Amino acid sequence: MKFDAEFYRRYYRDPATRVSTRAEQARLAALACAYTAYLGFRVRRVLDAGCGLGHMRDTVRQFFPGARYVGLEASDYLAARYGWVHAGLEEYRPSAPFDLVICHDVLQYLDDRAAARALANLGRISCGTLYLSALTLEDWRSTADRSRSDGGVHLRPGDWYRSRLRRNFRPVGAGLMVRRGYAPVLWEMERPWPAR
Repeated sequence: MKFDAEFYRRYYRDPATRVSTRAEQARLAALACAYTAYLGFRVRRVLDAGCGLGHMRDTVRQFFPGARYVGLEASDYLAARYGWVHAGLEEYRPSAPFDLVICHDVLQYLDDRAAARALANLGRISCGTLYLSALTLEDWRSTADRSRSDGGVHLRPGDWYRSRLRRNFRPVGAGLMVRRGYAPVLWEMERPWPAR
């Protein structure tokens, strides 16, 4: 995959073909930040893994003004243009873990081996909450707008991700997970519903 200027023009800047807007990204960041704050986490370090154009940064800073925001990006083009940390999630080794990690629509661009390494790495670098979304095989079949979504990705079943994530995390709903060992107080209807 070539994450060059044309890729970001098509999927992020052009209103006719973009998959997401700046406002949508801000709302998603607000969800992750608000839920993390609600659960009582003290947030001093935030990693936006695959930060792209950085559309989540301002929202993260509004919620956690004293926190250090780190944008991680595998794209040579974006890392040079915006000054993001240039590395892939599967190889990134920060000096300290993060209280909140946001990993939105990144993992489907990695092959199975790299994606598995990235998921294991999330277990090492996250000490609080993880917001994660990835385009799955089920999403592609039933939910994704194929005219706007990048189909040149690795489509895996959701259970492929869940089986690897449950080693280090437990879901608390809305794509947010907490480190195993942390037991937030959630009412019955706040918890993720069991699969039927």
